[in-house]
Amino acid sequence: MNKEQLEFHKSRRDEFAKLMGDDSIAVIFGNTHINKSYDANYNFRQHKNFYYLTGFLEPDSVLMLSGGGIKYYDYDSKKESTSKEILFVQEKDETKETWTGVRLGKDNVKRELGIADAKENFDLPDFLNYSLFKGYKKLYINIADLISLTGELKEFTTQFLDGIRSLAPSLQILDSTYLLGKMRRRKTTYELKMMQAAADISANAFNDTLKKIKSGMKEYQVQANLEYNYKFNGSSDNAYPPICASGNHANILHYEENNDTLKEGELILIDSGAEYGYYCSDITRTYPNSGKFSKEQREIYEIVLDANKNCIKKSKEGASMDELKNYCDRFLADAMAAKGILKNKKLYKKYTIHGVGHHIGLDTHDAVPYRINKDMGDKLVVGDVITIEPGLYFPIGSRDVPKKYWGIGVRIEDDVVIGKNGCLNLTKNAVKEIDDIERLMAETRN
Repeated sequence: MNKEQLEFHKSRRDEFAKLMGDDSIAVIFGNTHINKSYDANYNFRQHKNFYYLTGFLEPDSVLMLSGGGIKYYDYDSKKESTSKEILFVQEKDETKETWTGVRLGKDNVKRELGIADAKENFDLPDFLNYSLFKGYKKLYINIADLISLTGELKEFTTQFLDGIRSLAPSLQILDSTYLLGKMRRRKTTYELKMMQAAADISANAFNDTLKKIKSGMKEYQVQANLEYNYKFNGSSDNAYPPICASGNHANILHYEENNDTLKEGELILIDSGAEYGYYCSDITRTYPNSGKFSKEQREIYEIVLDANKNCIKKSKEGASMDELKNYCDRFLADAMAAKGILKNKKLYKKYTIHGVGHHIGLDTHDAVPYRINKDMGDKLVVGDVITIEPGLYFPIGSRDVPKKYWGIGVRIEDDVVIGKNGCLNLTKNAVKEIDDIERLMAETRN
């Protein structure tokens, strides 16, 4: 971990401790391995909030944190000690490390992660039993995640959950997700570097893939080309399962089968993104399988593209997600009516379906809690990163629109960083102008 990343995670722990207050203590559990089949696990994925605070990528780890200090009994000095932060990690084990890789171990935590103190995770019950009775008024935990936790920490968490029930009268138990969601909303310079890298990898993959698209391919071959580009250029994983939806499948918002054949004269909607440094990108583009948009496809595409561009222009500090959504809906409804696509524009909701965008960061749909916590509001602030993703969808059988538009689904999505007087489009390098798309697709057809 380089100096910039160390400083980032330390700043997040310091900010979290400050927001909690000195009379509070936090116990944040990381993830454990999830079994795939018999003796094989899925690739390990760290809990995003735990990663945000630590940058640590080993399973079965726990962070304890308190601005006022964690009081614990030190068995070496045989007296009470205090630390602002303690990371509990797996013990070193030569046999297990031979099979699954080297573990950091508690003695290396301070040097490698910059966290003040470390213990082995089997020490956790003693620390919890001692520390939680030391006069704290609030306990912050990632409640929902504890219930399904497995692995080395399962027994500990069961004891922990049983134990905190006895503390309930004197200790307010709070979900850490809200405070961390507020923090994760505004991205730091370090985070924006990660997100720009993820966006660049994704944009390059989209531009390479569109050159290879042709009728007769399988949707999974389109997906394979995207994922090859992601991995080859340094992405750690997909940000989410790719959507490669050809023809009428584009009208299923979260279509993931990706097993149909690309047909001549149809479009393919691709919604995908690479992850870099655990940060996500999220791009949607819509391309013609034949390399050229038909007249009807072009009409729909131009409406959605104009909506995308106009909403991006309106994305700045002080605007709100609701305002952007309302503007986008009016724009799409008016444009459909003006072109005779929809005679009764009051029916527009049947063909726009979803919102205009969402926050993005460590999660594709980032954990910003303003929708359920009204004190936050939804006004955009400098440092927000959101998607802008208008779409129009006309499934086969859409009786309110002419039959020539049936089976067309178009969405265009970009990731933008909110500034004071506008925004920065992280994904601008993924081509979306009709002339650019057709030109690049023609390069491999001549």
